[in-house]
Amino acid sequence: MLTEEKYNTLLQSILMVHTQPALSQLNAIKQSLPKQARQFEIGIHPGQDGEGFFDVVVHLDGPDLYVLNKAIQPYRVLFSVKCIDGRMQPDVPMFDPGETLFCVNDVIVDVCMTWVEKLWSQSGGVGLPGYVFGEEGYGTISRKPLLP
Repeated sequence: MLTEEKYNTLLQSILMVHTQPALSQLNAIKQSLPKQARQFEIGIHPGQDGEGFFDVVVHLDGPDLYVLNKAIQPYRVLFSVKCIDGRMQPDVPMFDPGETLFCVNDVIVDVCMTWVEKLWSQSGGVGLPGYVFGEEGYGTISRKPLLP
């Protein structure tokens, strides 16, 4: 059985492999950023059942959220776990929620927050104030600021 510590380490290494594509997405967002955008939010959205599915998605805040987020639609997803043809893409561990001794979603949010902070730092930000948050209150910290 995978321990919390081993899962944390494994998840960090998986995310590091996906750093360059995520940085490319952030840079594309910088180029497509609508002038009306007031704030940049990066949400970590773990699956409801704690099985190991999650997405890391960019959200813009400002007037007319639909228009703002549509402008960056092709680049919004920085990381996503999907099941394609019976295989996890990317290959992340899956869990039976009733059999883990730790909260998988808390680990996902904590590890992803650290990864997003590194991405933000490497990208130089996007010129807007922002923050990273864990959906549904998961993680040991509910949100962290991202400095422009």
